[in-house]
Amino acid sequence: MSLEYQKVYNSQTHPGEDDQSEKGISLCTDYYAINMCTSSPPPSQSPRRDHYQRLKQNAPQTQVSTITKVFLRLEASTGGHSSRSPRRMKCCEGSLSILPNHNVWWTCFFCLGLLLLCVSCPVADAVGNLVGISGSSQKCDNEGEVFPLPGSIENPCFTCLCRHGRVECEKQSCPSLQGCFLIMSGQKDGCCEVCKGCKVNNVTYPSGKEITENCITTTCIAGVLTRSQVQCFHSCTHPSPPKSGSCCPTCETCSLNGKDYADGEEATLPGDPCVLCRCVKGSMQCSKKACPVLSCPASATYLEKGECCPRCNGSRTRYMPRTVCLLGEKVYPTGTSFRLDTCTNCTCMDTTAVCDRLSCPPLECDASHQVLTQGSCCAKCESFQKCSSPHGENGDRWTVDSCRSCACEDGKVKCAEQKCPKNLPCPWGYKLKYVSGKCCPECVGEDGVCTVFGDPHYRSFDGRVFNFQGACKYMLTADCKGKSFSVRVRNDARESRAFSWTRTVTLKVREGRITMGQRMRIKFNGKRVALPFIQESLKITQDGYIATVDTGIGLKLLWDGDSFLEVSVPHALQGRLCGLCGNFNGNKSDDFMARQGGGPVSHPSAFGQSWRVGGKKACSREEVKGPEPICKKNWKTRVKAEKSCGAIRSSVFAPCHKTVSTERFYKSCMLDMCECPLGRKCHCEVLTAFARACERAGVQILDWREATGCTHKKRWQNFS
Repeated sequence: MSLEYQKVYNSQTHPGEDDQSEKGISLCTDYYAINMCTSSPPPSQSPRRDHYQRLKQNAPQTQVSTITKVFLRLEASTGGHSSRSPRRMKCCEGSLSILPNHNVWWTCFFCLGLLLLCVSCPVADAVGNLVGISGSSQKCDNEGEVFPLPGSIENPCFTCLCRHGRVECEKQSCPSLQGCFLIMSGQKDGCCEVCKGCKVNNVTYPSGKEITENCITTTCIAGVLTRSQVQCFHSCTHPSPPKSGSCCPTCETCSLNGKDYADGEEATLPGDPCVLCRCVKGSMQCSKKACPVLSCPASATYLEKGECCPRCNGSRTRYMPRTVCLLGEKVYPTGTSFRLDTCTNCTCMDTTAVCDRLSCPPLECDASHQVLTQGSCCAKCESFQKCSSPHGENGDRWTVDSCRSCACEDGKVKCAEQKCPKNLPCPWGYKLKYVSGKCCPECVGEDGVCTVFGDPHYRSFDGRVFNFQGACKYMLTADCKGKSFSVRVRNDARESRAFSWTRTVTLKVREGRITMGQRMRIKFNGKRVALPFIQESLKITQDGYIATVDTGIGLKLLWDGDSFLEVSVPHALQGRLCGLCGNFNGNKSDDFMARQGGGPVSHPSAFGQSWRVGGKKACSREEVKGPEPICKKNWKTRVKAEKSCGAIRSSVFAPCHKTVSTERFYKSCMLDMCECPLGRKCHCEVLTAFARACERAGVQILDWREATGCTHKKRWQNFS
């Protein structure tokens, strides 16, 4: 597959992209793409020396925007520089590479041998104008099929898969080594650095491995192997013998100190968080573990609230001699035995510290009633809180809060606390949220959100992003099964031959028809109304620059009186919708389903036209055919666009930059400004969409309109 150069103006990529602007960018240059990644510059007598120096000076300002990761084979011709045969380009892995060819500087962000992992990268010609590189990714048929790297490249760090009909390559993600104080210098597992494991009697344990055999728990943490006896605990009077494969007896009910637990739920004791009780098929199983010995010094440890064991804070890479063990800040020769603390005895065995640690009995009293005498390993309960009114009788049970419960037993207060699972995965369309009255967060179905703004740019309920410049009336979304609502949009060309903007929005529900037009003109059943407006369960209000339509079925619309529209639907409508916003089934790859069972289509234009409604009178321009338009305006227009759109990346929105990516919004803004009608502030629509995306993500940007000059809509508020 070859990559041809094509000088084109491209409004979607510009200098100033901040997503990949990193310090220490390495520079590699060579006319013929041979031996590119040398650490030294070209010889002083080389004709390439001037080019090298100029590129070196400009490199910090040369920034790129990676559009997508694709599978490309590159071929480059030496052109007029030499009569040599064409050679393959080779990029510097993990670096910014700049290749001169025909006076065109090609910039790519990330390369792997002959595999280019970016497309549509910005480059600059001799006069400083932006140009682009055209190319196509390799097509494929079998979704999920693994493709080998091309040619003689062998790199286990990259995997190429078939996704959505194209081959995409991604670098392998490595597990976090946070907390490992013995990262092995110069050693890797494939492409990833590794935390030192443990090896005892020819048995190897990876760091983080924990196993329990014969009621002995063995844990390996960064070259330290800890062994401890399992301590059992039961809250019932007559426990049953241990079940097969278990060390501890069980209680035949899942009740613990004032609360009944459901299958799979876990609990602990407030005074002893190392006790873990789990309800399994109607029986409560409880045990206590000893904390593993850590390789970091005590000064580098921390304990999270409610956790049993401390952890190492940070990480450290060390060269590991083969004849010693590293523990804390001390070095122990192989064969040395030592006492680490009153509970732990260790021996250094071939670079692994093997430690036997005593497990202490469970403590049911509160921490304020526990004492630890000097020289002892385990704390003891000095006393218990006594039962008192209104819970002074044996057998009394009460709830302290949504997580903690207590019971009175033999005149003593004994409590339990529900333990919440960590990193609970939720399926698509669900988010972990705290529910009133529940201790632990649950996976709750989220509303689907579809946004439309600018020329217009669409983001479906399932997250598919596309541009469609049709200038007619279209079905944006509808309940295609229950027929409970429909939302139609009418797009206006606004004197443009290639672009369009949303002009009016029409919502049909049981209560009637709501039409929202330009400059916040709102109609109900054809008659203009003042806000707020209420009709049965239908409510239309305006808060600042946004009009909101709330319906009694969970459907909600936000409209800014220009071209920004947000439609949110309840999770219960999943799989029932159709239109330009997609089917809301959790799979964005099948959002382009044509109307009336027309099946999937590949291009946004074909998809959009299939959802056209109404006659030709609803169109302000004939259908635009061909590829998506690109900006061909002059340099003055581009400079104005960069200035206006740069607000997205400015300090105004800085609190949101780590939460919501700016890339899609910046490119959309640059495209909108390309054919923005005279006197309009097209960039404000994109800023509205970006600010709203930040707000949905939990980041409120205050006064952004005043800071960016987007306060022109204030005059639209008084329309009654």
